[in-house]
Amino acid sequence: MTEKVGRRNFLAAAGAGVAGLVVGGVAGSLLTPTRTQLVEKTVTAGGATVEKTVTVAGGATTVVRTVTVTGTARPPPTTPIKFGAQYFHTGGGALLGLPGSYGLQMAIKEVNEAGGVMGRRIELLERDEGTTDATVREFRKLVLEDKIDYYFGLISSGNTPAVGPEAEENRVLTLFTDGCTDILFEQAIPNPKYVFRITNIQSSDAITNAVGAVKLLVETGKLKENPRITGIHPDYAYGRLINDFGTLAFRKMLPNAEILDPQFVPLFQVQDFSAQITSLLAQNPDLIWVSLWGGDYVNFYKQSVGYGLYQKAYTATTLAFGGSPQAVGKDHPPNQVTGVHANYWFTYPDWTVWPMNKTFSEKFFQMWKEWPSFEGEGAYTSVYMWKAAVEKAAQNVKGYPDHTDVIPILENLGYYGPAGYIQIRKKNHQAYKNAVTGVGGPVDKYDFLAMTKVLSLPIEQVSASAEYPTSKSWLESWPVGYRP
Repeated sequence: MTEKVGRRNFLAAAGAGVAGLVVGGVAGSLLTPTRTQLVEKTVTAGGATVEKTVTVAGGATTVVRTVTVTGTARPPPTTPIKFGAQYFHTGGGALLGLPGSYGLQMAIKEVNEAGGVMGRRIELLERDEGTTDATVREFRKLVLEDKIDYYFGLISSGNTPAVGPEAEENRVLTLFTDGCTDILFEQAIPNPKYVFRITNIQSSDAITNAVGAVKLLVETGKLKENPRITGIHPDYAYGRLINDFGTLAFRKMLPNAEILDPQFVPLFQVQDFSAQITSLLAQNPDLIWVSLWGGDYVNFYKQSVGYGLYQKAYTATTLAFGGSPQAVGKDHPPNQVTGVHANYWFTYPDWTVWPMNKTFSEKFFQMWKEWPSFEGEGAYTSVYMWKAAVEKAAQNVKGYPDHTDVIPILENLGYYGPAGYIQIRKKNHQAYKNAVTGVGGPVDKYDFLAMTKVLSLPIEQVSASAEYPTSKSWLESWPVGYRP
């Protein structure tokens, strides 16, 4: 607060010799009927100064009065804000991890160049994501050794259920930008306080993929109403749950379909997929449902081309376009359902009607020499959602907010980003936005396979509403034959 000083109380204060009063000229000059320039400085407890000049009377005398304010606003610390982050930087997961890191770095650079958050710059401390045990160890180092203020990141659904409870225990406000498993908020931390997630949930990914196959392949006549469906998935939480949710969705939408036994392969441990491809083709399927991702998917599709797989069956993938867009070349057969984790493809929303996406995509390309994936957009948007929450909380408390001030804002936050509108649900700290999948094909402008037909689904069609205890219970409630 600034204490207002009028002529009468100013003169009284001067006569009483108030501490902190600095007078220009002799003391007697204060009582002369001349114009006095009163420079009033309000100094907060953190040392920041606000200066205001007030004309009190005629003359040329200048008086400086300093008022120290305590017990009101919380001033921002003078140290940088420490962000901790983990993404896959090496191995098969880097096709998704590096774009996530790029999006985070890009947002931080923009925020810092604009003056930071309440005058504080962001300092990013990154550690590699790896196996679950290794990821948890590195997270603890970020918290206990690096003393981070906030945490961002993670790609793997095997890692978020392990890191999430650690973040809650250590009271680290966390924004997971992927690691989408339903297990996180249904089992690992069913009552989250410090942990949020800024990506569509895994059940939405599976259902979007299944709905995409029905709408883009069955309803267009490319597949019959009773197709033979098999699949290949990574053998861990993500692949297992994709299979469970997707199988249930296919059975509801295509009750006459024949669901065959899928295959599960260790994540990033198979280089030669010939045995798996041969086994899939032996099942004589009409549709192969694929949730391999990163380096595994690239190896699988390139080897499948040599076996003629795409001449014998269609594929519907959850993550063909999950990594850096240029990772999937024009050697990939067109007319397949090419998923983006139900999140984002860089040319959608259309740049003509959503210029924010055009600006983001072009800046990303200029900075990294590649177009953004859903991981890049999600990490980028998470920083700006966090920033919006901190600044809103600061307005509420009239000072620098702590985690307990920011959390209620995040719990009710809606935000317009490059991918469109995203909303966090208070009950489970999970963010939701309209789901996206599509069909891949060649586009002259790009030297890689692109999404030539986009299917966008309202998120309420592929995600459980809040009154259902689990995503599975909601999916089980679908009547047989129902199609979103």
